[in-house]
Amino acid sequence: MCSVGKVFRYELHRSIWNKGFWGIALVTLWYAWRLLTGTILLGVANTAPFSPWSFGAYLAQLLPLLSVLLLFLLWNQSAERTRGLEVLADTAPIHPGRYLLVKCGAAFSAWLILVVAAAALGVGFLAALFGADVPYHSLLLPALVALLPPALFFLGCGLLTGRIHPALLFVLMAAALAAAYLPRPAEWSLYAVPLFTEYPLGLNGPDPGFTVPVGTLLGRLAYGAAGMVLMCFTVVRHRSWRKKRT
Repeated sequence: MCSVGKVFRYELHRSIWNKGFWGIALVTLWYAWRLLTGTILLGVANTAPFSPWSFGAYLAQLLPLLSVLLLFLLWNQSAERTRGLEVLADTAPIHPGRYLLVKCGAAFSAWLILVVAAAALGVGFLAALFGADVPYHSLLLPALVALLPPALFFLGCGLLTGRIHPALLFVLMAAALAAAYLPRPAEWSLYAVPLFTEYPLGLNGPDPGFTVPVGTLLGRLAYGAAGMVLMCFTVVRHRSWRKKRT
């Protein structure tokens, strides 16, 4: 267990104290502020600026940049450019599959730091303007619906792609940005922007409660499940690959 903790701390430190991480983080937070003071301040789909719909739209529109950061973190680990990492990997008595999962967990934890920062920026902005009118307890569900499926999907895709060749992760980063502009049915929108910006327009009332249509829910579950399958597949293949090498 000590070895696992040591590897996790090493990987997390290497992920966070990286110029690329801070560069993408600053761009993301700058864009988050632009969204908050522009689109979100006016309210989304005829809902209040502090509604779950507007908060979900805020996070959904940040997802292309957040996805690029997650893939960058996976690339930073897949490249394995430092000698210290190679020595640590060789000396730590960790099962190869567990070692890969620990690295993946460290990348995801570093990614979560920026996600929490962006969410806190949004909540703080709304609290400063609207105070007690903000339904804080209702913001968690749209955040999970927006963030979790693409995070799992890109974790799986990125983990597998990085094992094939780390350079392919840059292609995946470009695809993550392009996914925000590709036409597709609303139910299969990877970042779920139509759910927050279009779906409320068809509901009754000026500020309807947050709900997810069945088709969209199935699409979110499919993206998350696909990412989990790819992660499991990569872990198994990674273990086989390590056995062949030894």
